[in-house]
Parts: sequence; structure tokens; C-alpha cells
Amino acid sequence: MKLRKIVFCFLTASIFYSCTTTKVEQTNKQEKVEQTVEKKFEKQAKKEEKKVEKKKEEPKDPPNIAFAKKLQLYLDKNQIKEAIELFQSLPKELEKDIDFKILLASLYISDKQFDQAIDVANNILQLAPENIDAYELISLALEGKGDKQAQKENADKILAIDPYNATINIQKAEDYAINKKYKLSRQSYKKALKNEPKNVDALFGYAQMSFYTDDLKEAEKSLNTILQIDPKNSLALAYMGKLAADSENFLRATKYVKEAIKYDPTNYDNYLDLGTYYRFQGKYDEAAEAWNKAVEIDPSYFLAYAYLAGSYDEQNKFDLALQNYHKVIETNPKYFYAYESTAILEYHLGNWADSRKYFAEAYKYNNSVSYQLMIAATYFKEKNAFKAKEVLKPLLKTLNKESLDYAMARFYHDTYSFNAENSLVGKITKEQNRTQRGKMLFYMGLYYELNGFSEKAIEYYSKVKSMNAPLFFEYRIAEWGLQ
Repeated sequence: MKLRKIVFCFLTASIFYSCTTTKVEQTNKQEKVEQTVEKKFEKQAKKEEKKVEKKKEEPKDPPNIAFAKKLQLYLDKNQIKEAIELFQSLPKELEKDIDFKILLASLYISDKQFDQAIDVANNILQLAPENIDAYELISLALEGKGDKQAQKENADKILAIDPYNATINIQKAEDYAINKKYKLSRQSYKKALKNEPKNVDALFGYAQMSFYTDDLKEAEKSLNTILQIDPKNSLALAYMGKLAADSENFLRATKYVKEAIKYDPTNYDNYLDLGTYYRFQGKYDEAAEAWNKAVEIDPSYFLAYAYLAGSYDEQNKFDLALQNYHKVIETNPKYFYAYESTAILEYHLGNWADSRKYFAEAYKYNNSVSYQLMIAATYFKEKNAFKAKEVLKPLLKTLNKESLDYAMARFYHDTYSFNAENSLVGKITKEQNRTQRGKMLFYMGLYYELNGFSEKAIEYYSKVKSMNAPLFFEYRIAEWGLQ
């Protein structure tokens, strides 16, 4: 601004003087004016340059700040190995800096160099024998190595110094939870919360264990604390949905899990829950949509297929149910209930060979007499009594001759005997176990059906249905036998 005023003053003087002097004088004056203005410009420009130079000359960072800035450049790019290598140029005055050693050990753990991390942490303990951070780093490294015994010993050292250490108590709680020791897990989470009452991991773990031990009020209280800290916490929202579902408030449960999905749209379990809540509301199409979304997220996991199969089975959409049961078997061959369910549906559809195959697979996982009797039944359906007896003969050798199971298998195997029939009916009538009695009533009805006594078959199937307790798979086949 000052420079402009100087220029203006000189230009005004020049114009005024030109009216009272000769052209030569005017020219000379003009040259002087221009020279003077030019000098003023140069002088001012130099002043401005000096100001800029002064601004550029900032004080140097101390060594710790300078090193931290270099380190941050690698961390921003997630270049862990390069960040570790940078420590080779750590200034001498920082070589015993515990904070930087903790950071180096953490980087080693991130890079899965667990032994190096332990070495650095032990070095910290030489400088500061009760440094909790160092012990916690050792614990994480040992966990990464899978050395459970050393991890437990290290945890005991930490708890001797700090009984309510959040990190270690959370680790102990997780171990208890894996072993289904939910009460002990809950106690450990509670200890962690004494030191860190707003630790979200501890709060969630405590809520989860409270849910498992039926302390729903404590679970809700802990979840609400999480949502006060982090309203978008998807795990807390999902578990609020579970609490609502436990109270059979499925509409509220649906709202919670939808909110959880908004913040975590690729969580498989949330879609399983959403489908379940829809199913309990009778919204089968929406349920199927949710479970199919879970399948999209992880097509290699069996549970969404199992839910879809069960839902389609419930709606008598047997072809779709079978498709999904087959996917369950494909993704989890050891899930024997899928073999049983598939065998039942194949039997209902008259696919005797397929039914037999899946009952045989189920028998490998559970040596139930029922499966062998049903295999025999499929051969009888094919009018192949010889093959049926081939199945039953070795079965008889495995059974207690005084048992009802033996009597039923023998009745199927042997030529019909009126006395054997009466004896068997009497045993069934006296059976005290309700489920066993229901199963045996079914197999009497099935025997009559296979041998063309339809009225007797209906009589026994009706007795099974009147129990109104489908705790055994044969109940469904008895229902179909009455249709």
C-alpha cells in the first residue's frame, strides 16, 4: 500500500511540473521520477524478500518429532516393513526411549515378527521392570505364536502387577467364552471394566456373556453404554435386536438388526438374524431374501442354506428345500441333520434310492435304529424284501434282545406272526418314554402300510399325530401317511 502511494505522489508531481517547464526539462524530470520510482520498487521488493525468507526459516524439530514425522509417512502408506527399517537410523539420543521401543514392538507384531517383538519388549522391561505395555506386547506376540502356556505365565505376571488390567482380563474372558465357561468369562470382563469402564470390547463381552447367562437387564445396560459411546456400533445394535427377539418383539428386533446392517453391510450373522426375525413374523419371502444375501456374502458357509432349507420345508416347497439341503451337505459334510432331512424329503417324494443313500449317511454319524428301519422300508417299497432283510440281519446282532428296538427290527425281519404282533403291541403300550413310544407306533403303522393294511396303518399314524409332539422325524412321515 505504501509503495502505491509513493508512485502516485511522484506521478502527480511530474504532471504538475510539465505545465511550467520546457520539454527538455520535462524529459529530464520524468527520467528522474522513473529512476526514483524504480529505486523505490527495488528497495521495497528487497524488504518483502527478507520478510519471506524470515518466514521460511522455521526452527528445526527436536529429534523425536523429526523421527516421528518420517515414521508417519510410512505408516500413512501402511508400509510396515519400511517403518521397521527406519528404526535402524534412530538417533542415538532416542535409543532408550521407551515410547519408540513400544512402537517398534507393535510394528513387529503387525508384521508377524513375534520373536523380534518379544525381544524388544524384554529390552523395555530391563529399563522399566514393571512396564505393563511391554508385558501386554509380549502377551500379544505369544498369542500370535500360539504359545498358550507362555501366554498364561505372562498374563499372571501382568495380573500380579495390575489385577484389573483390561487387556489381560479381556483375553482371559475370551478364552473362557471359547470353552463355554460363560460365568467365568463374565467375571473377567467385569474386572476389565473396573480399570476401563468405557472399554467397548469389555462392555460388549460383558453384555454377550450376560445374554448367555440370562441376565438380560445387565446385557441391555452394557449395550446401551456402548451405544452412548458409539451410536453406530453394529455389534451392540445387533445384540439389542437379539434381546428384543428374546422378548418376542420381532418388529423391534428387525429395526435394530437393520440399523446394524446399515453400519456393517457385509456381516453374515446379521442377515441370518434378519431372516429369522422375518420368519417369526410370517414374512417368508423377506426371510429368504435376507438368507440369500448371507449366501452372497459367504457361499462356502452352510448355515444360511440350512435356514433356507428349513423355511422352504416348512412351506412345503420341497424342491427348493432339497436344493438347499444338498448345499448344506456340500458345504458341511459332517452336519448329519442335513442327511436326515434330505432322506425324509426324498422318501416323501418317492425317491427310494436317494432316500436310502442319505439315511445311510446319517447312520454313519448317529447309529440310530430308526435309520436302519427306514433303509429297510425303502427296499420294501421297491418290493425287494431280500435286500431289506440283508440290512436288518446284522442290525439285530447289535441290539439288546430284551429291547423294544430289537422286537421291532425282528418283526420287520421275520415272517409275519400273530403272536409276535400282539407281543410287540403290548410292549409299545407299556413303553414309558414318550418319544420312544411314538416312534414305535409309527413303525407299526409303516409295517401295515408296507404290507397293504391301509386301515391299520392310518390307525397307528393317527395315534402318532395325536401326540402332537414332533420331537422325532417319523412324526412328519406319519402326517404324510394320513394325507
